[in-house]
Amino acid sequence: MKAIVFGGTGMVGSEVLQLCLDAPEITQVVTIGRHLTGLSHPKLKEIEHQGFLDFTVMEKELVDADICYYCLGVYQGQVTKEMFWQITVGYLEALLGSLEKVNPDIRFCLFSGRGASPFERSPMMYPNAKGRAEAKLSASSLKGKYIFRPGIIAPGKVASKQTLSTRLFEPIYKVLPFLGIDAPDLAKVMVSTGLVGGADKVLENGKMRKLSRLS
Repeated sequence: MKAIVFGGTGMVGSEVLQLCLDAPEITQVVTIGRHLTGLSHPKLKEIEHQGFLDFTVMEKELVDADICYYCLGVYQGQVTKEMFWQITVGYLEALLGSLEKVNPDIRFCLFSGRGASPFERSPMMYPNAKGRAEAKLSASSLKGKYIFRPGIIAPGKVASKQTLSTRLFEPIYKVLPFLGIDAPDLAKVMVSTGLVGGADKVLENGKMRKLSRLS
């Protein structure tokens, strides 16, 4: 199988990438991102791509992929409101357009967030943006669509990109672990779902915690 990974340098994406490299079922892993991960592996092919509103030049890589793990994102406070919407929704919409054209049979795994509001009824921007991204995927003609909604995410190998708000939630997660999930466990559920599919199209935090303990 061939897997495409977006966001391979992030807290969750880096865990997904490593699991893909370790999975015997996956024979080729292609990362597409603004920066290279710096990893070296016989399975790995890395592509730097800056124009995330147009994936036409990437379609030769997308056409024969079996799975896409979409972990690309940005923390709300790091960019302007307009850029946050563009990264969260615009980039995904552009990718879906290319995939619908060249590879609608792909299995697509979207890293979303707890509380995402597909009908955009939240008073906050983050749930509405994540919800709109989910709605774009759900409305697409792709055949395999899976959405993952973690709560608090405890970092694994990549902790340096945490925001202040993420660090503030760490004590809560230690006391009330059911409110979140460890990044390696989240990645494990995402990768296994990408490999074999599943009955649930939207996986909430509690479901993912249970699945991570079973695998």
